[in-house]
Amino acid sequence: MNSHSGRPIIPLPINPKSLGKVDILAPVTYQGEGFIGLQDLPRLHDECSKTQPTDGFHCAIQSHYEGEKPVMEIGLQGRMHLSCQRCLQPLLFELAQKKRFVFVKTEEEADEFPLDNEDEEAMVASHSFDLLEAIEDEILLAIPYAPKHPTGECQLSHEEGGSDRQNPFKVLKSLKK
Repeated sequence: MNSHSGRPIIPLPINPKSLGKVDILAPVTYQGEGFIGLQDLPRLHDECSKTQPTDGFHCAIQSHYEGEKPVMEIGLQGRMHLSCQRCLQPLLFELAQKKRFVFVKTEEEADEFPLDNEDEEAMVASHSFDLLEAIEDEILLAIPYAPKHPTGECQLSHEEGGSDRQNPFKVLKSLKK
């Protein structure tokens, strides 16, 4: 038992079955640590330009209570390959993020929750909360809108990005005369 809360500590396996239905309203605290592969995160998998066995996210979960409100802290660290929007070649996206979910009873309480802290979010508690979906949402929100390699690191071929290439708009300029 956790000496601070008097609630039993329940191990939370990091897998789709366990994370897909977590009883947030149970009078327990959860602890879990493990790896979530991209094959278990279908919306993220769709964003990938390629996948490797090492792509995915290490997840550490710790819950506790603050008064009567359940709080869950989630640490995510991992990587996936996106497409660079300049050269369309794979781009390694790495993420290291901590998120804190404060669980409230109603949608109204969640709507009134202060928005000034990006690392903390209010969620409505339930007996079958889909924590895997919430984790996937957080990773999707962290992905850049238009991911690009740093300037000068794109893999453009000489044909595609070379200075010898004819400007197609030059012809239009001559037609304007």
